[in-house]
Amino acid sequence: MVILVYILLLLLCGAGYVIYNLNKKYTELEEIALENQEFVLSLRNRVQSHRSVLKQLDRIGSFEADDETGYFFKELKKIINDINYYFDEKPIEEDEETGSRRVGMFSNIE
Repeated sequence: MVILVYILLLLLCGAGYVIYNLNKKYTELEEIALENQEFVLSLRNRVQSHRSVLKQLDRIGSFEADDETGYFFKELKKIINDINYYFDEKPIEEDEETGSRRVGMFSNIE
């Protein structure tokens, strides 16, 4: 009976140690996840503000309609949509050439 109590006590101490270590790791990973989320949010805000500046520069649409610079505008829109999809905003955009609808992360698949 005494041996059983010692075995259970050792198991309890081992379980407590494992739980403590897992909680410590979880807390560290949660902090890292929050930092990453803040970084992605700031990146999204910067990209959106730069896109709005580009739209203001291209008021008549001549740059966006051009093949070379238009590619940059379209890729910037895809990046914004992918970041929005990451935050569950799930943007849907119309593809100008084909008229097909594409959703978020799958906007690069044609």
